[in-house]
Amino acid sequence: MPDDFEDDPTDTPTNEGVRILGADEAQAAVEAGRGPSRPEEPPRPRREPPPDVRPAARFPLPTDRASESSGPLPLTPRPAPASESSGPLPLPHWTEPPTGEVPMISADDPLDDDIFSTSGSTPRFRSEAGEWSESDFGDFDDDPVHDDSGELGALVDVPDVDDDEVFADEVAARRSPDRRSRGRAARAGAAATASAYGAAEANDRPSRAMPMHDDLMTRVITGVILAGIGLAAFALGRAATATLVTIIVAIAAFEFYEGVRRAGFQPATIIGLLGSAGLVSIAYSYGERAFPLVSAVVLGFTLFWYLAKVVNARPMVNAAVTMLGYGYVGVLGGFAGLLLVYPDGVGMIIGLVICAVGYDVVGYVVGSRLGRRALAPDVSPNKTVEGLIAGMVASVILGAVVAEVMGLHPWNSLADGLLLGVVVAIFAPLGDLCESMLKRDLGLKDLGTLLPGHGGALDRFDAMLFCLPAVYYLVLARDII
Repeated sequence: MPDDFEDDPTDTPTNEGVRILGADEAQAAVEAGRGPSRPEEPPRPRREPPPDVRPAARFPLPTDRASESSGPLPLTPRPAPASESSGPLPLPHWTEPPTGEVPMISADDPLDDDIFSTSGSTPRFRSEAGEWSESDFGDFDDDPVHDDSGELGALVDVPDVDDDEVFADEVAARRSPDRRSRGRAARAGAAATASAYGAAEANDRPSRAMPMHDDLMTRVITGVILAGIGLAAFALGRAATATLVTIIVAIAAFEFYEGVRRAGFQPATIIGLLGSAGLVSIAYSYGERAFPLVSAVVLGFTLFWYLAKVVNARPMVNAAVTMLGYGYVGVLGGFAGLLLVYPDGVGMIIGLVICAVGYDVVGYVVGSRLGRRALAPDVSPNKTVEGLIAGMVASVILGAVVAEVMGLHPWNSLADGLLLGVVVAIFAPLGDLCESMLKRDLGLKDLGTLLPGHGGALDRFDAMLFCLPAVYYLVLARDII
């Protein structure tokens, strides 16, 4: 503390070394000149505002309230730039006060389409999902992702008039005694075929319908040739029969894959063909163990085929088509190899072939001559109920003939022969109708032309494919060896 505080007689001596003064006492001491005073600070220079600063402005008031207040200072709009450019806009200095300008939104401004809908006379904010204008969205009719037209392969619409219906008309004309009506029906059938398939495909077809006796004669000649080849293979034994079955299955599988390829699919033909043909010979050598082995190999290599992009196609659909051909032709045909494993396997195959051929021939003749009621018009219009019944009866009768008359081993007893005929009578029409269903879906009349009058190998042996597994399990159930 200063010395003048120690000599002051008015102070009361105390034992304190330092005494804290209050605010009032400190102020009184300063006024009396007894305390130190804070030195005066030099005056700070006044900061001058920028020369172009404009006074703050408020938003303009309505006209009816303009007279009640002094009103804001008038705003002077800035002059618009001489020419619009895409360069950066000049911004005011950060020290300038706000100008009070607000953005102007025009309903005719094309830049505001993302926020406002200009479908009406005034701007409208899209706040709800239902307020969006349908015209703002693109047309999705040509979008391939949402294309439901079904233009893939067999999904293409089948012509309204197909060869089966034309054949039915020709059959009806042949049943009529009037030759003039036959000629008119034949010409109408040819015209319907040309209109349904187009001029390009009609050129590949005969211009006039083949007479019934010529068609029947062609069928008979082809059937006799096939019978001679089959009898020669049967006479040579099981190995020759297995070789013949392998060739037939390979041709049928190729016709199937070629048919689906023409319909727009891209199957792994080589894998399916090798698997179908190889299953018969492998089953003949190793029995039932061949089925899971070959099936796993075919499935695996089929998926690898599309994984490696050997064919740049849709893997799901085309792999399924490949496995369908293998299962339909290869697996069902492979049961012939299982039947040939037995010492009397050739006799089993001969009995099955006799009943199946008898069903087909008798059913065709009776159905084309006497048939009136269609069996499955949506699948095959030329098959009739009368032809089905006649074919089934013929199959059962031939089964009994094989057992009792021919004495073909191992069908020695009448019961076994009748059961053979019944099994073939049930499964042969199923195989025939299923193959017709697939052809109708693909838009084809025949899958091949190898056998004149019969179509392809699959068209001829479609009923036997379904009969092979049924007869094999009949042999196991009856213990026919």
